[in-house]
Amino acid sequence: MALLFFRRFFVLTSLLFLPVLAAGQELTVEANADRTRLGVDEQLTFTVTVSGNSIDAVNEPTLPAMKDFLVVGQTSSSSSQINIINGRLSTARTIQYIYALQPRAAGQFVIGPATVTYKGKTYRTQPITIQVVSGSPGGAGGLPPQAAPDRAVAGENLFVKAIIDKNTVRRGEQITITYKLYSRANLSNVQFDRMPSYTGFWTEELFTAQHLDFSPEIVNGKRYDTAVLKRVALFPTAVGKQRIEPLSMLCDVSVSRRRDPLNSFFDDPFDTFFGRTQRVSLRTEALTVNVLLLPESGKPPHFSGGVGQFTIRASTDSTQAAVNQPLTLIVTVAGEGNLKMINEPVLPDLSEFKRYSSSSTDAIRKRESHVSGERVYTYVLIPKTSGERQIGPITFSFFDPAANTYRTVETKPIVVTVAKGTGESVAEGFVVNKEEVKQVKTDIQYIKPATVALASQGDFLYRNPWFLLLQALPILAMIGAVAYRSHERRLRSDVGYARRRRALGAARRELQRARRALKHGAAEQASTSISKGLSQYIADKLNVPVAGLTSQQLSDLLSGRGIEPDTIQTLRHCLDTCDMARFAPSAVTPQSIRDVMASAEQVIAAIEKRLVKTA
Repeated sequence: MALLFFRRFFVLTSLLFLPVLAAGQELTVEANADRTRLGVDEQLTFTVTVSGNSIDAVNEPTLPAMKDFLVVGQTSSSSSQINIINGRLSTARTIQYIYALQPRAAGQFVIGPATVTYKGKTYRTQPITIQVVSGSPGGAGGLPPQAAPDRAVAGENLFVKAIIDKNTVRRGEQITITYKLYSRANLSNVQFDRMPSYTGFWTEELFTAQHLDFSPEIVNGKRYDTAVLKRVALFPTAVGKQRIEPLSMLCDVSVSRRRDPLNSFFDDPFDTFFGRTQRVSLRTEALTVNVLLLPESGKPPHFSGGVGQFTIRASTDSTQAAVNQPLTLIVTVAGEGNLKMINEPVLPDLSEFKRYSSSSTDAIRKRESHVSGERVYTYVLIPKTSGERQIGPITFSFFDPAANTYRTVETKPIVVTVAKGTGESVAEGFVVNKEEVKQVKTDIQYIKPATVALASQGDFLYRNPWFLLLQALPILAMIGAVAYRSHERRLRSDVGYARRRRALGAARRELQRARRALKHGAAEQASTSISKGLSQYIADKLNVPVAGLTSQQLSDLLSGRGIEPDTIQTLRHCLDTCDMARFAPSAVTPQSIRDVMASAEQVIAAIEKRLVKTA
């Protein structure tokens, strides 16, 4: 301990009184990938390392055009090294910018040079060739997925799993997949990234979480907080081995930096008190389902394609009819199974009726794990002859997977009494009763203008502004739907766009926490929320890592975006006051924290207004 104390004392004295070699080493910029061969469903970690002396103000690297890869996450880390040679002190710093890349397709691609501009000079990295193969890469060319930094943060403490209720089914039989999140970490900003296409299946979405409802669960002796993310019902339409693609998602995980005992004196206080968040990509395993053909043994001659458990019923709008007058027959097939994939039920001999084309409507009900409902067929029948006529029974055949056999259900016969009409001939359509022309008057009826006034009915309809507005509403609604869809898709694929859109809301929530803390007299906690809200807001707005950002770096970033000096000065005053409240709480009062909160709101409003104008 004594040796450690004297070492720290000597370092501090050297910083104050000895000349520092600030430019003794040239800046170096290197790029590397954790693997050069990977599967199309895997990710690689692309790291740009910047090292040199006195590089606190170095800008974040400019990445090459990533047309073949999707940037699904990014983070950064830094380290410092102190050297004392011949009584002279020099400090070297290394900053790593880490990006998680997801390939868009299989093939051989080149990640171009990343560039860093420092003191008017541009540094470029070497290009890297990446081989992307279908499925798992295998061989020695790739590293296991656990080698990526985001997987190291997650690992056994955070993963998402696809749970399937059965792996071998008949064609048309329902499969239920539940996507579940397992966590032992502090999460935020959980969102879906890439959804499976479910090729070879008809799908029905049963549940999608709007917010995470966690419940405890023990897995392999460890306690996890688990939440159901999504539940989907699948009905196979093709036979053989069918692959279900992985589902991937993104989330932010709170991580803590490992402290070096010798250099902990120089640790950034923001990391010490706030911690850092790291963007993590999670992905389920791909699933394989063995889909079997329906058995030929015992298949009814009029099998409708239904797989599940069904019932059938029939009714008519009336049991009394007349020749050449229409009658409506309603047939309802109900139950659990692939209702949208069934064929029309088999009607009996209806030679005594003229039958017209049917129509059908579906009423699908989605329960927690099964799809049920009913399909209603409507037929128009016209009796040809009078007398008692029987309709039915109507049969419907389906395959019951629970019993592994075919079943046939039928309706009860319907007896309709048909009265004589205007003729016994076969009707070719809806018949209108004919009457002879009757003489009504024997003379011409003259117009009487004195007793009849024709009022004006207004202008033409197409000149009415309300009519024109109503015609434009569907177009406006379609444009709005396309814009909203584009916005949602961009939120899922563009991390920078998502951070900018959510920055203001996140900052307001932090300030709201500060207000609640002040109400309970917790000035130190309020100052922490204010400082965190300001730093996170600026980092999100400018799409830069929040880890390691100092007050000077925030000022430089805002100055480069044209923010007014008064706003930047107010920001620095807020951050300095918040730091004082945490490290010297007796030096500030609750009223000063309230003033800082008001100033923070003004700073956020000014930055928001300026960046919106320049966007």
